[in-house]
Amino acid sequence: MTSALEEKLRTVFSPEQAHLLAEVIREAYDEVVKAKDFNELKSIVADLAQAQKRTEERVEELAQAQKRTEEQVVQLAAAVDRLSAAQERTERAVRQLARQVGGLSEALGGSLEDLALEVVPEILEYRWGMEIEFCNRDTLPLGNGEYEFDLVIRGQVEGRPVLVLGEVKSNITASEVERFLNLVTQVEASEEIRPLFFGYRLERAAKDLIRERGAAMVSTRGKYFPE
Repeated sequence: MTSALEEKLRTVFSPEQAHLLAEVIREAYDEVVKAKDFNELKSIVADLAQAQKRTEERVEELAQAQKRTEEQVVQLAAAVDRLSAAQERTERAVRQLARQVGGLSEALGGSLEDLALEVVPEILEYRWGMEIEFCNRDTLPLGNGEYEFDLVIRGQVEGRPVLVLGEVKSNITASEVERFLNLVTQVEASEEIRPLFFGYRLERAAKDLIRERGAAMVSTRGKYFPE
């Protein structure tokens, strides 16, 4: 049978704790503890009860905090998954765009070369009085190999055989002018060789170098032919 004191203690403490405290209190009472000491003992028990209650509340707070942390971790994992999927879609889109740009560049390059093959011979006939005998892309031998030129035009200028070698690019830079002119010097041919550049745009430095080296150029912004 549990005593009334033990029943009251069980409202705060576990059955084992309540039983142990009840035994301690009974032993103290049996030894005729003074009323003052007994009151102090009750105060200690009350303090223990409050401490127990605060501990349980703190444990509950920690449990709630742990739950919130776990929820945040789950949300973060989901966000990382979404970011990874978005990154993969972006990479696929970039690869697709690169293929499209590459195809457009090839198509543009081809159409620009075709345009040069149509336009340049007429310009040469007008500017140099050149009698055209051949006009096409062609591979020519160099000193240490061979090179496929975008534009090869053979013909006569005032009875002299002339070979026009053209570089065709949408945007021509000074470094490309230098590279092409060096290639032209390696061509093995018996005719007089005249280099020509054809493009939509030419850098200012490229134009200056073309004039300096005595080459010709044709662009959407005009033409230049050495005297």
